[in-house]
Amino acid sequence: MSQRPADRLAVHGLAVELACEIPELGAQIEHDLAAFRVPDWPDGFTPVTGTLRPYDQAQVLRCLSPSARRDTSAPQHLEIYQESERFWIIDERWGLSEINLLKSNWRSWLLPHAAADPVPAVQFAVHWPMAQLLRTRGLFMMPAAAVSRGGITCLVLSPFSIEPELVTLIEAGFRVIGQSWTALREENGRIELLHLPGQVQRPLAPRLHASFSDRTATWVDLMELHCGCEQRYGFCNTVLIVEPGRRPKAAVHRLDPVSAAQVLKSAWPIVELHPQRRQPQLPLRLAQTCACFEVSLSRHPADFLKVIIELGTSRRAAVA
Repeated sequence: MSQRPADRLAVHGLAVELACEIPELGAQIEHDLAAFRVPDWPDGFTPVTGTLRPYDQAQVLRCLSPSARRDTSAPQHLEIYQESERFWIIDERWGLSEINLLKSNWRSWLLPHAAADPVPAVQFAVHWPMAQLLRTRGLFMMPAAAVSRGGITCLVLSPFSIEPELVTLIEAGFRVIGQSWTALREENGRIELLHLPGQVQRPLAPRLHASFSDRTATWVDLMELHCGCEQRYGFCNTVLIVEPGRRPKAAVHRLDPVSAAQVLKSAWPIVELHPQRRQPQLPLRLAQTCACFEVSLSRHPADFLKVIIELGTSRRAAVA
């Protein structure tokens, strides 16, 4: 079988080269990254490079360092090890990634069963390590949604799928900058939100006598289901931090800039790797430049629409 040639990408102006040796992930990579494919880069561009390979124990053991230190603050589902500028990310659900911040490259090895659910597999093996490397060049990729309408442009950080709420917003005329991942970049003191293709997980309806095999995740691309709802970019003026779990009634609470910075750091949806273990600075910039709110969601998607409309109304009244 001939190996697929490496993709050359320009992700919002930054060069990325990606080689995939796992044919089963080709369609998902095409969906997520085809919009950024270019024939070549201008002279002087140095790409971030990534490689996806099937899990091979011998290869993986050769890349690991026995002197690497484990990061005990890593999220529960991840193991993170570090030696200087090199990091190893282990997720027993998908596989392992090695990220070298100095050389601007990464390698991911995926377990045999990972391709059965290609959306999260590609997010783990491509989006996550690519985000770490592009961050050092000024582009922040985050697993977060972003929507815009009528002067309000929201970044939404949620620990669970908000597909029902996004559909309700689209039907009410909101445009979607990012449905699952969004890129952020600081421009002249403002935070710009940039479109990234993606898919969201549709919640499974409860069913009696459902077997485990029936409960496969359903991923949908809202841009394909709702033509014309995409927006390429917008300047963020509102951040909504969704609390874990749903409540009987939706609620919203505005945060002052100091509290917002702390809540954003706690709710930050992606670990940021740094050799000196520095705290991410983007939460502070968002807290300083945007109105930030903690939001409790109910089981009724229309409640989220009402919350955002009320915030937009309050914003326009304050400006007036």
